[in-house]
Amino acid sequence: MWKNGKRWVYSITYDEGCAALLDHALPVHRKYGIPGHLALVASQIGVPRNVPGSSYDGMMILTKQQIHALAKEGWGVSCHSLTHATFTDENAHREVVESRRVLEAAIDMPVTLFCVPGDNTNYPHTLALAGEAGYTSILTIYDQVNTIHTDLLRLGRCPLHTEYPPPFYSVFDPYKRIHQAIDQGGWIIDYCHCPMPGKPIHPAKDCTVEELEERFATVCRVGGDDVWLAEPNEVVDFLLTEKRK
Repeated sequence: MWKNGKRWVYSITYDEGCAALLDHALPVHRKYGIPGHLALVASQIGVPRNVPGSSYDGMMILTKQQIHALAKEGWGVSCHSLTHATFTDENAHREVVESRRVLEAAIDMPVTLFCVPGDNTNYPHTLALAGEAGYTSILTIYDQVNTIHTDLLRLGRCPLHTEYPPPFYSVFDPYKRIHQAIDQGGWIIDYCHCPMPGKPIHPAKDCTVEELEERFATVCRVGGDDVWLAEPNEVVDFLLTEKRK
């Protein structure tokens, strides 16, 4: 059982922390009472995103003040590396360890979760350095449901995207992994970037605002009183407390 006897858990994360979330995603969160979570690139707070080649390059990133306002509504944060680079033996310490200090100073908030940037090729370096950095958990992009027994240093996230690229063309599914989570007593962590009305910024990396609302409505309708709508830091703290008992 989860907190307050809930049967399963639902969370959602947004990589990068684009300021447009305030206009488009935040009203949906408020409507359904679901807290959000921002995976923030430590060196890019309150400035246009600077990751050439990214679909989100140039988009304004939330400021410290905006992040604090979201935190008052129950949102949380994680570190998404220092620059969103591909990790090497030469830069991994900066991207994983030093990034925590930089981000905490930039937003004046404690940061204990790390969110692997790019694809999971950056995960081994992250895992090797997580202890030195003092992270309690790692968010990956392994598409899986977590349980109370999942290694906190390898938490899976389920992509909430409009359509995967070929050869699969896997389209948006508002029920994705919900029944699996119910059956296993699990924890879904959705992830996307910055949902926009009508058309995603990138269909394989994001959903639309309309799809986000459909997902939230489905989670709440199917989950009812059995689902814990939680921010990831809160769930990690709960699991760590349970392990100490």
